[in-house]
Amino acid sequence: LDIQSLRKDSALISEGQWISDIPNMGDLRLRVRGASSPRVVAIRARKQRAVPRNERERDGSLRVETTIKIETEVLHEAVLLDWDGLTDGGKPVKYDVDLAREWLTNPDFRDFADAVVWASQVADRGLAEDKEKTAKN
Repeated sequence: LDIQSLRKDSALISEGQWISDIPNMGDLRLRVRGASSPRVVAIRARKQRAVPRNERERDGSLRVETTIKIETEVLHEAVLLDWDGLTDGGKPVKYDVDLAREWLTNPDFRDFADAVVWASQVADRGLAEDKEKTAKN
């Protein structure tokens, strides 16, 4: 195994990158941070620690609904940075923080949140060679 095959570009994971070809999302492109970005990890951990005991299971773990709430908030606060190719009724929609919050935290838009998660997982790979390939294209 060549150790270089395991190398990730941590700066790219933290800065965010444009991800396209998101399954079932047409021409949508998302600029996202990777899930392992220090900012993402810190915000998730802070939110998890802040959950009071009465909102946890008996063993101290987070309830499912609490986990979902935290994860969608993290997507909004730290993962999704911008979008391109998103329309509403055929009209282009520019990135807007409030719209992002609504669409990421509203269960009726779960497919959008899932697309952000998928893009974040791709960005999280942060492979330096992928960055070089993208630069050439």
